Amino acid sequence: MTAKRESSKNKVRKVIKGATLGIVCPSFYTTAAERVERFLSLLKQRGYNYRLGKSTYSQDGYLAGTDDVRANDLMEMFLDDEIDAIICLLGGFGASRIVDKLDYQLIKNNPKLLIGFSDITVLLNALYFKAGIPSVHGLVGTFLGHPEIDEDSINDFFEIFNSDYQGRILKNYQTPALTLVPGVSEGVIVGGNLSLITALLGTPYEIDFTDKLVLIEEVEEKPYRIDRMFSSLRLSGALEKAKGYIFGKFTECTGPTKSYQALINEYFKDLNVPVIYEFQTGHELPFINVPIGLKAKLDAHNKEITILEGLYQK
Repeated sequence: MTAKRESSKNKVRKVIKGATLGIVCPSFYTTAAERVERFLSLLKQRGYNYRLGKSTYSQDGYLAGTDDVRANDLMEMFLDDEIDAIICLLGGFGASRIVDKLDYQLIKNNPKLLIGFSDITVLLNALYFKAGIPSVHGLVGTFLGHPEIDEDSINDFFEIFNSDYQGRILKNYQTPALTLVPGVSEGVIVGGNLSLITALLGTPYEIDFTDKLVLIEEVEEKPYRIDRMFSSLRLSGALEKAKGYIFGKFTECTGPTKSYQALINEYFKDLNVPVIYEFQTGHELPFINVPIGLKAKLDAHNKEITILEGLYQK
C-alpha cells in the first residue's frame, strides 16, 4: 500500500498565456491526425505554445513508442524548464507499463501540471502519492480536438489555467448530477477510471481510499465486469475507507440485465458517506476537469464539489 497523504504538499508551476505546453503520449498511439491538428490549433487560438514529445510520433504496436521512449519523454517534459505544463494526447493502455520507470523525487523537485484521464489515471494518482503534487483528471488532446466538442468543455478546460481552482465550485452543465446518498464530506480527491483503479490493487501504486473523495468513471465495460471490479474493491477493504464518492459517466456500459446504476446502488448506498453519480466527467461531453490531489468538499444534496485549496505555486 502507498503511504497515506492528506493534500498535495507541493504545488505546480502557474500556467499563463504564452506558456509552452508539453504534449506527450504515455499510453496508446493515436491515428486521429485530424483531431490532433484541431487540438493544436485550439491551443494556439487560446494563446499557448506547445512542444510535441517524442512519444507523439513514435509507435510500438498499439503503444506510442517503447516503454523507455514514453517514460523518458514524460521525464524530459518535467525536467525541461521551458515546459510549463504537460497534456496527454490520448489514454488507452500503457501508463501502467511506465509508472515504475519514473523518478518521483526529480518530479517532486520540478513540479508541473499533468492533465489527462482514462489510462492516465495511473499517472495522476502516482504523482500525488509518490511525489506529493496535484494533477488534473482532464481532457486529453484527442478529446479537445473532437469535431463535436462543446463550448462548455473547452471553456472548462482552459479555466484550469485561468484560475487557481481554490474556491471553484464544480457542478454539471445543464443536466444536474444525481444524488444517491445525501450529505456533505471533505477530503482529497483521488481516483479516475475504474478499470485502472482496480488494476492497481495490490501494487505499490494502489490508490489509497482512506479519508478521500473518490472519483470513478468508466467506458465500454459490461455490467458484469463492473460488478467484478466493484467486488474486488469491496473485498480489498477499500470501499469503507473513503469519505465520499463521485461517480462520473459510465459511457456505453449497458447490458441486457443489470444496469451500472443498480450496481452503484448495491455497492455504495449503505456505506454512510455522500455519493453522487452522473457527474459530467469521463468518456463523453460535456466534460468537467477535476483536480486530483487537492482537498475538496462534496455536497451530495446540491450535487456539487467545492475545491478548498489551490493548484499553483504562489
